[in-house]
Amino acid sequence: MSDRLRNILVTGGSSEIGTAILNVLSKMDMVKIIATSNTNKINNSNFKYRCLQNIDLNNDTCLLSLRDEVSTFFQGSFSIIHSVGNFWKHKPLNYTDIGFAKEMMLSHYATLFGVSHYLLPLAAERGGGRIVAFSCNSVLYNYPEMAAFTSAKAAVECLIKCIANEWSKDKIVANAIALPSIGTNAVKEDKKYGDHNNYITPDEVAEIVIDILAEMSPYMNGNVIKIFKYSKSFYHKSFFERNPSSIKE
Repeated sequence: MSDRLRNILVTGGSSEIGTAILNVLSKMDMVKIIATSNTNKINNSNFKYRCLQNIDLNNDTCLLSLRDEVSTFFQGSFSIIHSVGNFWKHKPLNYTDIGFAKEMMLSHYATLFGVSHYLLPLAAERGGGRIVAFSCNSVLYNYPEMAAFTSAKAAVECLIKCIANEWSKDKIVANAIALPSIGTNAVKEDKKYGDHNNYITPDEVAEIVIDILAEMSPYMNGNVIKIFKYSKSFYHKSFFERNPSSIKE
C-alpha cells in the first residue's frame, strides 16, 4: 500500500458523507487518518486517527495549524478527501438572498481553495499526492432553483481542473466526483417526493470514493467523475415533477 492510501486527510468528517468515509477507512489496515470535525464520531483503537475540532477552513491561522498537524502526523505522502459544504435548498434566484450565495461559495469553493493553498506545497515536497472533492450533477444539467449551490460546485470543478494542470508536474492528482441526490436525512427532508429508494446512500458514496482514490493513476487527472444510480423518475419526469415543493420564502 502506498503512503497516499496510508495517510488520508478527510475534511468535513462530521457530515453524513464524511462520517461514512471515516467508517470505511477505519476498517482498512495500516491507515492513518486526520479528520476536521466538530465531534469525534469514530472510536476505533485499531487504526491511528486524529480528530481536529473547531478548524475553520476559511481561516489562515486554522489552515496553518492543519498543515502543521498533517506534516507531523503523516510521515510520507498523503491524500485529501474534501467533504465540506453547507446544505442547500431549492429556491428561485429572486428568493435567494446574497448572503446565502456567499455562504455557498465560501463553504464549498473557498474551503477547497484554502486547503489546497496550504497543503499542496507540502504534498509536492513529500513526492506527490491525491485530492478528491465533491461536485454535483447539477453543474452538468444546470437545474433551476439551485443557482447559488450549483455555481459554487462549478467553481469546485474549475479549481480541481486548475490544480491538475498546475500541479501535475509535482505528481499531484486532482479529481472531482459529481454526486447525484444522496440519501442523507437532510436531502430526504428537502425532497419529500424524491425517489428515495434509488438515492445513493452515504455508505455507497464512501465505498466509491475509496475505490476511486485507490485507482487514481497520474493519467487520471483533472476529471469530473459522474456517478449515478438508475432512477425511473429521473429519466421519465421533469425537474418540477420531481421537486413539486419548491421553496419560495
